[in-house]
Amino acid sequence: MKTAQHVGCEVDTWIAEEEMPASAQLKVIRQNDPDYGLTEDELDERNEFIQWYLLQDYVPLLSVPKQAADAGFYIPQVDVTSAEYSAFNTHDFQEGLKPFNNFGYAMKKIMERIRDLAILHSSLSSEEGRLNTQRRYEAFLEARFRSRLAQLIERCQMTADPDRKLELRQKIAELTRRIIEAKRIWERYAPWDS
Repeated sequence: MKTAQHVGCEVDTWIAEEEMPASAQLKVIRQNDPDYGLTEDELDERNEFIQWYLLQDYVPLLSVPKQAADAGFYIPQVDVTSAEYSAFNTHDFQEGLKPFNNFGYAMKKIMERIRDLAILHSSLSSEEGRLNTQRRYEAFLEARFRSRLAQLIERCQMTADPDRKLELRQKIAELTRRIIEAKRIWERYAPWDS
C-alpha cells in the first residue's frame, strides 16, 4: 500500500510544468529592460549601494583636503625664482613637444569606427541586423576610401607628367594600404562565417 505522500509525488511527475498556470505573484521581466523590472525605490537603493561600493576605493583620496581652484590654464612668464616655476613651462619642455598629427589621429578614429562596426556585427544575433551592419561598413569604406581611390586612379590614368603620376601612385598605394588595414580589422573582430 502506498502512502498519500508517495501518491502525491507520483502524480506531480505526470503534470508537465509547461501546462501549469503562471503564478499571480510572477511578474514579466523584459530581456531588454536594463532595470530588470525593479520598482523606483528598489532602483534608488541599488544605485545608492553601487555608488557607495565604488567610492570605497577612493575614501583615502577623498579625505585629502581640497585646494582652492586655480585661475585657469594660463602659464605665466616665470623665472627660476618664481613660485609658479615648474618643468612644464621651461624652454626645454616646450621645444621637446611633438606637433599634433591631425591625419594620423583621423585615421586612428576611422579604424576605431570600423572596429566598432565589426564588434557590433559579431554581437548581433539576427541575420538582418548583421546584414545592415555589413552594409554600413561597406558604405563607410566607400565614403572614406574607395571613392577617393577611384578619383585618384582616374587622375593617374589621365596625367602624362611622370612626377605627378608618381605622386598619385603613392597616394593610391596609401589608400590601398588603408583599405587593407580596414579589412584586416573587420576580419579580426567580425565572425568568419559572414
